[in-house]
Amino acid sequence: MHFAGQQSQLSRQTWLLRGACLALFMLLSACGFALRGTTPMPFERMYVGIPDNTQFGADLRRALRAASPNTKLVDTRKEAQAILQQVSDTRSLREVSLNAQGRVESYELGINYTFRLIDAKGRALVPDTTLSIYREMPYDDQVVQAKQGQIETLYKAMQRDLVSRVLRRITAPDVHKAFEAAQSGVDDENMPLFDPNEAPQQRVPTPWQTPSVTDPTLVR
Repeated sequence: MHFAGQQSQLSRQTWLLRGACLALFMLLSACGFALRGTTPMPFERMYVGIPDNTQFGADLRRALRAASPNTKLVDTRKEAQAILQQVSDTRSLREVSLNAQGRVESYELGINYTFRLIDAKGRALVPDTTLSIYREMPYDDQVVQAKQGQIETLYKAMQRDLVSRVLRRITAPDVHKAFEAAQSGVDDENMPLFDPNEAPQQRVPTPWQTPSVTDPTLVR
């Protein structure tokens, strides 16, 4: 009987451990975390034309190194076989609902990010692609300082989502095919050409430092 009791206790502990692991996995998934294996890119040297002194630039570089360890992120365009160019990076904030007193109850935060991936000769491996992310946030003008922290937290989560989406796009199978075709010397007259030396576009200033329904900069 004592042995049977030990088995029963071990069985309960096993199920509790499994339940805890499942709960942890669901929590990580809800936070936007995903387990990913390596997804090697076809080029050995890549230049990322996004300022590395920004959180987004740092996070994207980290994600690229993890996804494609054999691809070196170089410091100059001349060294690169592929160049990631930032075309535009804009943020928006607009009111989406008002209460009976005409005060804002919730805002919608938005990110519109456009990028392209080209080879050393400017041939588009990924033509201009715009990724849009929107999130709604409740707002109370009586606790502006607390809401500012909530805005920053939500913004960081949106930015992590953006990194993941950019990574998925530039590691997709069609990028391998486009790079192989370009390397083989096959000319596609429909393939867009860009300037490999084009400077990265700067981010449009974030408009939600002091939310106000009367501020014209909040109009999208």
